[in-house]
Amino acid sequence: MVLLAQLSDTHFNMGARNVERAERVMAFLAELPQRPDVIIVTGDIADEGDVEEYQQARAALTADLPVLILPGNHDDRANMRSVLFPGSEGTAPINQSYSVNGVTLALLDSSIPGKPEGLLEDETYEFLTDLLAAAPADEVVLIAMHHPPVPVQSTVVDPIRLTNPERLAEIVAGDDRIAAVLTGHVHAGLMTQFAGKPLIVAPSVSSTIGCEWETAAPGHVPIDFAPDPSLIFHSIVDGRLLSMFRPIAMGGWLSEPAD
Repeated sequence: MVLLAQLSDTHFNMGARNVERAERVMAFLAELPQRPDVIIVTGDIADEGDVEEYQQARAALTADLPVLILPGNHDDRANMRSVLFPGSEGTAPINQSYSVNGVTLALLDSSIPGKPEGLLEDETYEFLTDLLAAAPADEVVLIAMHHPPVPVQSTVVDPIRLTNPERLAEIVAGDDRIAAVLTGHVHAGLMTQFAGKPLIVAPSVSSTIGCEWETAAPGHVPIDFAPDPSLIFHSIVDGRLLSMFRPIAMGGWLSEPAD
């Protein structure tokens, strides 16, 4: 079995609250009887994209296993590179791959510098095409990025979703090795379909945003800071993907209900 933990939208902002929430999630993962093979964080690592926020992230998202971080619309590529990708400079897309025990993760940078909506640049599509060409025929592939490629009934996110999903849809539909597409951005855990495959959206570590049926009036953002942080576990056994949404109580583990 390959086990993947997906976090998203940590929004480090130099305050203590989001640091504490991220640290609680990382502590939970560190204490598991069976540890994940890899942790991915699908974007909006920082809230303003400042260097100091990435320094917060580097300290809080520490683990003795691989932690893969990709940009979101709140992130700044250059500042992210300077802190989280030492030795890497510039504003080119931050595309990455990681393989473990027959599973390949394609982490794509869907951010547009200075804009909230998403775009997969030609360079990113070429990266994905080359990665798939090199991957073994029996590999399981998961594609991860920040922006969902389809509407998700969110008045907040739908106007700033991925703007050019057509080529990605052709790739996903045409490759049986691709098991799912993983994203963040929505601040709500949900599942739908994209190009005939599961689209799995991770909840946010920092907050929850309601979908369109929670919107009281145009422009209203139904954001809720009360819920505990959540993540998704993805397990792959014999090529089969299972995804489980898991809230992490800020008060720690409680084995018996309180009176």
